[in-house]
Amino acid sequence: MRLFLSTFFLQLAFLTAPHAQSIRISVFNSQEINYFTVNISEGRYVLRSNGETLGEYKKGIFYFSKQGNSIEVRDKRNLIGKFQEVELKPMEESGILKVNPVSPNLEGREYDGNLMVRMSGSRMKIINVLDLEKYVAAVIEAEGGNHAEPEFYKAQAVLIRTFTIKNLYKHAEEGFDLCDEVHCQAYLHRCTQNADILSATVSTAGKVLVDQDGVLIMSPFHSNCGGKTSASGMVWQKDLPYLKSVTDPFCSVGKQATWTASISREDWLKFLADYTKSPIDYSRYDFSFKPAQRARYISIHGIELNMRTVRETFGLKSAYFSIQDLDGKITFNGRGYGHGVGMCQEGAMEMARVNYSWLDIIHYYFKDVEVVDYREMELHRFKSGKE
Repeated sequence: MRLFLSTFFLQLAFLTAPHAQSIRISVFNSQEINYFTVNISEGRYVLRSNGETLGEYKKGIFYFSKQGNSIEVRDKRNLIGKFQEVELKPMEESGILKVNPVSPNLEGREYDGNLMVRMSGSRMKIINVLDLEKYVAAVIEAEGGNHAEPEFYKAQAVLIRTFTIKNLYKHAEEGFDLCDEVHCQAYLHRCTQNADILSATVSTAGKVLVDQDGVLIMSPFHSNCGGKTSASGMVWQKDLPYLKSVTDPFCSVGKQATWTASISREDWLKFLADYTKSPIDYSRYDFSFKPAQRARYISIHGIELNMRTVRETFGLKSAYFSIQDLDGKITFNGRGYGHGVGMCQEGAMEMARVNYSWLDIIHYYFKDVEVVDYREMELHRFKSGKE
């Protein structure tokens, strides 16, 4: 209860603060980084630890390495010191840093804002502290690519911002808000390649989606629905009134509209034996079928086959497929890519291309929702926690 209340009041502070909001993102979160360098790409920075200024820098390279339970920091010439936590903070808004992991050797990434490095147990954690809207733009680039129309980017910005505000402090106990992995949101680097993404973020700044009770919604999206999105209860545990199945003709031209994959019939029979825990010999049965529509389960030869389980077992692009059982092979003929709930990105891109507005896109995929500004939400109407 204490953690819940602490998180709740932190969220309220975020929602009611009048100025630009910052968010803390753990970067290279899945990697155990032991040694990395940081280059100042733009701007002037101050290096600080425990409130003490260690130096001011306009250019330069810094070397961070884990030494026992401390972080050793060097510049080109000198050992600066060993710390439990250290921060590079820009002295003006335009600061940009490039992080280059050396051990392990990974591709470098540029980030806006601050960079905090702290010991967390036996690991160094690298935390990027940046403006919320710059974070939203960066996630749009990572999740939506660089070749769409501005109205698509506006719709994507609202969904990403809604998820961000709803899931603030998801990793609070670890000392940051969100991480850069897909279970939070993909965050690869600062937004750099498309001015339309930055413009879309600015033009929708603060806008989020709430349901009829004024509660921030779940705002999922996926690559392609294959012509029909899925109701939330068909994929997850709960039906939500704003996440209903929608017929979507727009995504049929998308790259991910259809797909095919095959496995051996032997692998399929092994899967069935494990799945059913039954001594029945299924080798005599034909498992060909064509679903009439999206379904969570398909009944075939007395087996209630969970489509999501099949997808996850065989690494299929979606759980929306038919099966052709022929010549010793099981061939999956599928539609769409992803879980199918919420906004179909390729469908939304096509809607934007043929001049639908971002509001049209939002209301096509999400039913009975309202666009509000999180900075103006009434505190008593805000409810934290998961659906």
